[in-house]
Amino acid sequence: MRITGRALVSAAGLSLADAVRQALAGERAITHREGLPFAAMPLTGDWAGRLSQVLGLLANAQAAPVDAVLHIGSSSWQIGGAQRAERIGVLAESPSSFAAGLGRRFGMTAVPRCFSVACVSGLAALDAAQGELAANRSQQVRVIGLELDNAYTRQGFAALQLLSSEPCKPFDLQRDGLMLGEAIAVLDCDADGGVGWHLTGSGTALDRSGPTSADASGEPVAAAIRAALRRAGRAPSDIGVVKLHGAGSPMTEPAEAAGLCKVFGEVPPCVSFKSLLGHTLGASGPAEIALLTACLDEGWIPATIGFDVPDPALAVTPTTTNQRWDGRPALVLAMGFGGQVWAGVLERQA
Repeated sequence: MRITGRALVSAAGLSLADAVRQALAGERAITHREGLPFAAMPLTGDWAGRLSQVLGLLANAQAAPVDAVLHIGSSSWQIGGAQRAERIGVLAESPSSFAAGLGRRFGMTAVPRCFSVACVSGLAALDAAQGELAANRSQQVRVIGLELDNAYTRQGFAALQLLSSEPCKPFDLQRDGLMLGEAIAVLDCDADGGVGWHLTGSGTALDRSGPTSADASGEPVAAAIRAALRRAGRAPSDIGVVKLHGAGSPMTEPAEAAGLCKVFGEVPPCVSFKSLLGHTLGASGPAEIALLTACLDEGWIPATIGFDVPDPALAVTPTTTNQRWDGRPALVLAMGFGGQVWAGVLERQA
């Protein structure tokens, strides 16, 4: 499956180009919610107004392909709008009508397919797009990962004591939790084998150790990576860069590191974007794929913002400076509530 277009609005700016500039410059702009760091999009206004602004920016940046179907992944959908509706005493719209409204803003009339499986929601939407294109049920699919700030999500993560009091530090010795963020990302896809980025294989696994914990052996992570490599027809030695899940979690990163070491032995250069974008939950897959591939198009693997001191227990050290990309395929890794693990192989074909 080929990615024919990308767009992103995030805490790193109002365009994908903005995010690339910030990633390569090592800059970030962090705000706060209830005293905790939060990666907010640089927009003002209420929830509905900010959503409308973002959709306008995305529609202008990336026109919807003709006759494309729409896949949307989110873990919060219209919760922010529902909170606003409760305050003014009206009923909030349903997730299905909300998704249909998003489609209309892009000029798309087909009934959208909706995916909500926590942090891998956007990647589930992408996987389904790949299946639909491979089966020739569609010619083009627009995948959207969507996550906007809302109090319910923030309060839920805070209640689970998963949030850091500082901007997150992926894989760092001093990491102590997540930093949430918001983003909306677009990936347009088709089945053409031509020039561009291709998702050549993906794999999933289920970590059964608990809804918010992770198997320290790393075997579920390794299983997902091996499946992705097998479907892509690639060996571990073919991979030139790894996009880590890398959320700064003391619980999940030992499992992530162990799984990578099981597969690679010596892990390739690896980067996390969550200290720049925040953990954008259901949007994180499409958002981070858009940013990774755009940075690699510039020839660079960015430094991991927030990483300072390696943790000897992890045996995985993210990038500390921008590194030249050697053109080899990228591995993308993601983990989510409920034990979901996703891995994918991305290759740029000339």
